[in-house]
Amino acid sequence: MEIPVETTVTSVIVYPDRARVTCRGRSELSAGVHQLVISELPLALETESVRASGRGTARVRLRSVDVQRRHYAAAPTANVAALEEQVVATQSRLQRLVDRQAVKQASINHLDGLRAATPEFARGLARGRSTVESQAALMRFFEEEDARVRVELRALEDEQRVVKDELGKLQAELEQIRSARPRQRYEARLEVEVLAAGDFAVEVNYVVGRAGWRPLYDARLQETGKAGEAAVVALTSLAEITQNTGQDWVGVRLSVSTARPALNQRVPELNPWYLDVLHPQPRAMKSDMVTKGTRMETMEMAAVDEAMPMMTAMAPPVVSAEVEVAETRETGTAVTFVVSGEVNIPGDGTPKKTTLGQYELLPRLDFLAVPRHTDAVYRRATLENTTGAPQLPGAVSLYVGEEYIGQNRLDYTPGGGEVELILGVEERIKVKRELVRREVDKRLLRDQRQILYGYEIKLENLLANPARISVQDQYPVSRHDQIKIRLDRAVPEPVEHTDLHLLKWQLDMAAGEKKTIQLEYQVEHPRALPVAGMVD
Repeated sequence: MEIPVETTVTSVIVYPDRARVTCRGRSELSAGVHQLVISELPLALETESVRASGRGTARVRLRSVDVQRRHYAAAPTANVAALEEQVVATQSRLQRLVDRQAVKQASINHLDGLRAATPEFARGLARGRSTVESQAALMRFFEEEDARVRVELRALEDEQRVVKDELGKLQAELEQIRSARPRQRYEARLEVEVLAAGDFAVEVNYVVGRAGWRPLYDARLQETGKAGEAAVVALTSLAEITQNTGQDWVGVRLSVSTARPALNQRVPELNPWYLDVLHPQPRAMKSDMVTKGTRMETMEMAAVDEAMPMMTAMAPPVVSAEVEVAETRETGTAVTFVVSGEVNIPGDGTPKKTTLGQYELLPRLDFLAVPRHTDAVYRRATLENTTGAPQLPGAVSLYVGEEYIGQNRLDYTPGGGEVELILGVEERIKVKRELVRREVDKRLLRDQRQILYGYEIKLENLLANPARISVQDQYPVSRHDQIKIRLDRAVPEPVEHTDLHLLKWQLDMAAGEKKTIQLEYQVEHPRALPVAGMVD
């Protein structure tokens, strides 16, 4: 005996590239063998992932679970059926307008035919069969009737355009929903043996593709502007969930997980790694030289609005809206965020954002200058991840107060790890890098050529407060054993000097203070050896 069971989606766990869905339904069962039919399951489900269970007052023995594809004469979704009815009704309206237009056009054609018989009217007038007055009345009739019919015809054309636009909109909506909700669905058939009659609650779990989530962040620097009060970075973690399965998730208990089930299916295998003689192939010469060195991307900086005036003592207190956040659960190598309350996520691919957490982090604020590439000085905030959960890679929107200053990307940051955020450009700190010395040794030293370069990096703090500024610079690295490069002078001494000749200074500058960094290095090479990259 087949028993249809109506189920609803009750809970969903969304992974980065798929989701696990739980449906529940209830039925009264009598003793005997039955087939419980659960229909309208999405085509995006992985058929081998379907599992069933249940409980209730009935004693039930679950024999098998089969998944079959079912074809519908009409779309099974109520929204699709309603849209199809609207499309049919609109098409009928359009056809009636087309028919009326044909009638009006026939009237115009008839009037044109009467006008074509003007010689006949003239002969009738000549033979005395009609009078001038009757001919004039006939002409007025032609004019008035023609004008009236043409006005009605234009009105019909305008109405047709409106109906065609409406029909196009309905057809586009219908096509979008049909693509997500086709006239085919899966249905699960559960063969059960009921040993004792009673109530039975069935639960079906399955995995669907075309679903996933990605992390998003908002980072907002909040400064009080008062001496002694620390700035705070408010970090909001969000999940953007999309699913295009054709099955709406309405009022579900939602969780998002960092687990990636697809990556656990197969361990990569190592194949032999071969080395062979290189046979160079001729290559076309490039027309332009590739610019060496990295360039730091400049970010837009909007001025921070001045603080709002204080509310008067008589005004009621202003309370900010509370944001509901998710509960964090760590399970092995994955983290799951359980969203509170019930969530609705449409099955047509429309993204849904939900807040996972809100945190206030104390930043270490300083400024970063790379004067070899730009005279901009960047405000930098270094944050320690004290949220209790790892921060996943994702886009982060950056704010200073209420001012949006741009977007960046947050890398994976474990608990206790640090992340750096660039929060715009600080115009009140000036930096300038100048070549102040370039000397060529003209003496013959074993046919060697020596060039001395000297640079000055000048900084000025126009802020009303002290500032810590990190300055980064570099001098060339030799890629040839006959090219010798030596750092002669760096004042003050850099706090970091790498093997790739990257230099870093940490400067503490008082308000209004000026400082200068001096850098000198020497390049030596044979006079006959051409050297690339000498121009700074």
